[in-house]
Amino acid sequence: MRKAFFFDLDGTLLPLDMDAFSRLYFGAIKKSGFFDRICENRGEGIFEKAIYEMMQNDGRANNRDVFFQAIEDMSGAAPDDLMPHMERFYRNEYKQVRKCTRMDGRVKESIKELKDKGYRLVLATNPLFPPIATDQRVEWAGLSPNDFEYISYYNNSSYCKPNPNYFLEILDHMGLDADECYIVGNDVRDDMSAAALGFEGFLVLDHVIGDIEKVPECKKGDYSDLLDFARSLPQI
Repeated sequence: MRKAFFFDLDGTLLPLDMDAFSRLYFGAIKKSGFFDRICENRGEGIFEKAIYEMMQNDGRANNRDVFFQAIEDMSGAAPDDLMPHMERFYRNEYKQVRKCTRMDGRVKESIKELKDKGYRLVLATNPLFPPIATDQRVEWAGLSPNDFEYISYYNNSSYCKPNPNYFLEILDHMGLDADECYIVGNDVRDDMSAAALGFEGFLVLDHVIGDIEKVPECKKGDYSDLLDFARSLPQI
């Protein structure tokens, strides 16, 4: 019996346009002066390459350490000098990114329904952000980090989606097998790749990313369909 749900965040629990999010996010970082702290003139490019290094992480270290090591290797900027500035950015300029997101009441209802029925909930968002950033986006969705038993952040994860080891790492931490879990997401590749491990998938179509003709066999639907699905499930 399946008894746990892995939820993606951006474009799934949190409705948003990823292009708008990226544009506002990088604009806010630039405004904060963080790129210049990395390296004058080349800071933004170095930052983007460091994100790519996280996305390609093979488990050699957690994503946070891979990110800051990549920056240091390319610029000489020490992690201990950059982290306080990044913290300030997420407490200040980052909040402006919220305007490209919105809350959907059906999301909150779905989470409540599953919690009330005893399902274990995991926030399986691609771990490219620190807790302070991810937790804010959870709140923008009208939820609380406490709604989830586990949340993947850049400091507790050593892989990124769609690497299957990303999901295996969480399964191991949770003491779960893939055939005990559902994966709910909006990305055909990153999220539904978990189906190959034995997850049962639900592709959220409201902000779908990728070619749905290439999605593995799974359930599909909008936020109303997701809520109906949650309501149809038995008590654990």
